[in-house]
Amino acid sequence: MARETATRNLSMFNNNKMKLGIFATNCSSGITATTVPERWEASWENNVKIARMADDAGIECMIPVARWRGYGGETDFEGESFETITWATGLLAATRKITVFGTVHAPLVHPLFAAKQLATADHVGQGRMGLNIVCGWNFDEFDMFGEAPLDHDERYVYGQEWWDVVRKVWTEPDAFDYHGKHIQLENVVGAPKPYGGELPAVMNAGGSDVGRAFGASNCDFLFTSLRDEEKTPEEIVANKKMAADVGKDIQVFTNSLIVCRPTRKEAEEYYDYACRQNRDAEAVERLLSIRGIEVDKIPAGYVEMMRDRFVGHGLYPLVGDPDDVAGQFQHLLDLGFDGTRISWVDFIPEFEFFAAEVLPRMERLGLREPA
Repeated sequence: MARETATRNLSMFNNNKMKLGIFATNCSSGITATTVPERWEASWENNVKIARMADDAGIECMIPVARWRGYGGETDFEGESFETITWATGLLAATRKITVFGTVHAPLVHPLFAAKQLATADHVGQGRMGLNIVCGWNFDEFDMFGEAPLDHDERYVYGQEWWDVVRKVWTEPDAFDYHGKHIQLENVVGAPKPYGGELPAVMNAGGSDVGRAFGASNCDFLFTSLRDEEKTPEEIVANKKMAADVGKDIQVFTNSLIVCRPTRKEAEEYYDYACRQNRDAEAVERLLSIRGIEVDKIPAGYVEMMRDRFVGHGLYPLVGDPDDVAGQFQHLLDLGFDGTRISWVDFIPEFEFFAAEVLPRMERLGLREPA
């Protein structure tokens, strides 16, 4: 099943200075904990439509959220979701150029099963499958699987072993044994290898020192939240140096919630309507709690800012008219980011406006090349 020639993940390694990945269309309400009636409906038909629109517009990738239960509240935010590798397989069959990632909670999916499943999807997409490794953080989901989560740093020890096994399945021509601290395997084989015999693009969003070290050592793309604009450029440089020190060249992305309208006033009013007046308050408080943010122990003004952010699951909001939003992408580039995951309250109509109005402005700024 080998191919004599193959070029893989071209969309992820292009010349665009600001790369874009559409995020979380596999989940109900997407990434926005809002009760507005037009919030995202994560039907399969909608997922195929937005994937094809993104493909035609030259967007680099689609990235799902691996979610096994919702966050409660009036909407049960993200309570309905498609499993990410089967989701990616279907979208790869329905598109032509775009990379589609599968997000895998390493402790919940056996590495041999994941390696086989991902390789299958990669052949469907002829080298357009990507892997987003998550080492685990939502303890409620671990309880569902009957798994006791490891201590924070130990999760990355397990994650390293998990990735080592997957990578060996994909690259070793002969059977092998694996004896790690957490994973013990005998006489392992695996075929087919990924399309063309090359590894898929790999990403990770670890935020701690240990998580960033894992991403820098193993991944092509590292995601980090934008919280402090003064410190961010130094952090990006440090992340890239950490990767360079182990012979890796990584790109650093952040996460963005976009509200773009013909005028700045309309955009700000809609952001206030969807993300403040009609936030799913119970789901937002649940998100803050899971992240360890104790609202009774921090200043009220900071709490409200965090609630604003976590309506969009912690994403940095890009709000304004098309010129404003294009300029905000320029600002992200100036801070040192290579790209960002992007989401909207309702993906399809808002992406249509974004593709028509913002992408051409980004091209004129030199942030992106025409599709």
